[in-house]
Amino acid sequence: MGLFSKIFGKRPVKSPGSFTEYRLLNSYDSSFTAFSGDAWSDDKVRAAVDSFARRAAVVQPRHIRRNDGAEIPVSDKLNRLLQFEPNPYSTAYKFYYRLAANYKIFNGAFVYPYWDQITGELRALYNINASDVRLKEYAGEMFVQFSFTNGNQYTFPYSELIYVGGHFLDNDIFGSNNAPLVPVLQTAKTFNQSMSKFAELVAVIRGILKVQGGVKNEDLTKRRDEFVRDNLRLENNGAGIVVTDNKYDYTPLTDKTTPIPDKQLEYIKNSIFDYFGTNEDIVQNKETPEQASAFYEGELKPFFVQLSQALTNCLFTKTERGYGNEVVADINTLQYAKIADKLQAVKYLSDIGALSLDQALTTLGFPPIGGDEGRRRVQTLNVVNADKADEYQLGEGDGNTDPPPKKDPDPEPAESEGDPEEGEG
Repeated sequence: MGLFSKIFGKRPVKSPGSFTEYRLLNSYDSSFTAFSGDAWSDDKVRAAVDSFARRAAVVQPRHIRRNDGAEIPVSDKLNRLLQFEPNPYSTAYKFYYRLAANYKIFNGAFVYPYWDQITGELRALYNINASDVRLKEYAGEMFVQFSFTNGNQYTFPYSELIYVGGHFLDNDIFGSNNAPLVPVLQTAKTFNQSMSKFAELVAVIRGILKVQGGVKNEDLTKRRDEFVRDNLRLENNGAGIVVTDNKYDYTPLTDKTTPIPDKQLEYIKNSIFDYFGTNEDIVQNKETPEQASAFYEGELKPFFVQLSQALTNCLFTKTERGYGNEVVADINTLQYAKIADKLQAVKYLSDIGALSLDQALTTLGFPPIGGDEGRRRVQTLNVVNADKADEYQLGEGDGNTDPPPKKDPDPEPAESEGDPEEGEG
């Protein structure tokens, strides 16, 4: 049993003849074809996409439930699947890397969730890399037909798919293709081929032989061959010494370095990096915290937002979403900050009681303590409870929140032994 049968084999498949082409608003073409420019084979494109995909692959989506603005973590099997093993053949890192790479290369990435047909439980998530994707219609519902290079084909409802894409403009469902990248890829291919040929030529040339006086081309070739035969062939020049007269001036080439046209190379590299929203510092992992933060906000965060929405909409029913269930996909942006900025953030959040000890340690790169001690929140006494702020400000209290002690009731006046007025007389 192959992977195709393992994933799709147990699901009923409608006959292809029962489907009709799904008509879009702006186009009669309802297909999504993988980018044919073979961009992944270009070293600069692969470096640019890799710089995005390996950062996106560390995401750990989590199942939460929102209640009155609060995020309540939900401990269930879904988190295990999302964070460690999306399917039996892939780790979470590999799964999200492929998702992010397809998102960049094709402006569209598909994920197929596999549900247990008996229990209805989510069992796996699979990346789908099809060579051709077409939208079909059956009984008023939109379907997606996947065709693979080995001839296999599968069709199922679009609502059952997880899809993230980019460059949404001219297609009502899918992202636009990467056609604007084709010219620079062609330039890069021509450049690489010419540099390869030039390097081969430089490697072959052993020296420059200058012949004195005006000589015809035929004589130049003859004299070159004679010079090579007499001086540069081992069987004729066992001593390895070149002897010339005033008719020749021979200069051996010892520097085999291939000169590279830097401006052309820089144009190609910058054009590709700009298209994919990265730069050389990001690609080479030399970015500053400010650059890393900008890359997160401009490239990673939009991808995570779309991924969160796609996972939530597909994995939960409308009723479940109505109860606040959703999948949140993001990463800790403090990891990009300088150590001084991390310390300042941890101090501030700890002062107001917003961080537990484990959260503070994890932010700074230390292992958590765990247990009740790790979950304990620390708050400085300098931060006033909002409910008591007026008392402090107006001097209506000394900060003591205990109720005042009860006072004894006034004692009964003692009975007088005689009427004072009667004692005067």
